[in-house]
Amino acid sequence: MSFFHAVTGLALLVGLLSRSQWVAAQSPGAAAPAPAAAWAQQQYSQALRVHPLLYSGPEYLDYARRYSTRVGHQFFLSPEKQPGSVLYNHHHFEGLQLAYDIVLDQLVLQHATSPLSLRLINENVESFTLAGHRFIRLVPDSAAAGTLSTGYYEVLVEGPVQLLARRVKQMQKKLNQDKAYTQFFSMDKLFIRKAGVYYPVSKKSSVTRLFADRSKEVQRYVQEHKLRFRKARREADIVELTRYYGSLGPH
Repeated sequence: MSFFHAVTGLALLVGLLSRSQWVAAQSPGAAAPAPAAAWAQQQYSQALRVHPLLYSGPEYLDYARRYSTRVGHQFFLSPEKQPGSVLYNHHHFEGLQLAYDIVLDQLVLQHATSPLSLRLINENVESFTLAGHRFIRLVPDSAAAGTLSTGYYEVLVEGPVQLLARRVKQMQKKLNQDKAYTQFFSMDKLFIRKAGVYYPVSKKSSVTRLFADRSKEVQRYVQEHKLRFRKARREADIVELTRYYGSLGPH
């Protein structure tokens, strides 16, 4: 249920309960009103107080539009807003239109009642979904600081052994015949979390080394399923092997 529908439902509930209690109060000898309407009113007011928190961020300006020629874009999947949800300031909001600026590591929200796009405050975002992809925000402790940077990570495999992707893009400004244009390059990074420790992985050997305790099963699976870990399918192969390893039981 989206936030809008939840608030609308609460508003209707408040109205119905208030009317029924008014009718009951007109009856002779009516009992004192039940607290249901007061509870509904409290929930409705609380929902309205939460809502402005979501739309209180600064405006997001598409900096790439300064360039008449652009190769690629700064967003995850698409520059168009995608359906999503966010856990923001400990409150869950659904039915949102979101975009994720990978260059700035910035979640962007379409305003509900205006054409403005807003920047959500990163420190308030715990997790979000975007077009079926789930992201969490990590703030590494001192032990993981050398491996991870603070920011959003896509959860590719969940479980005791977790596979995360740090979506990274760089924007390069170039000149061509005295005309400036910009180009975006993807440089995603993958991490496996095992026994509470994060490890960067980028090829077959770095993955199988982490799964050495089930080496025979892992090597057999790689051969039988023809996992090659070539560039075009590297992420998909790492996802598949990590899921298989996780299915082998406690590690």
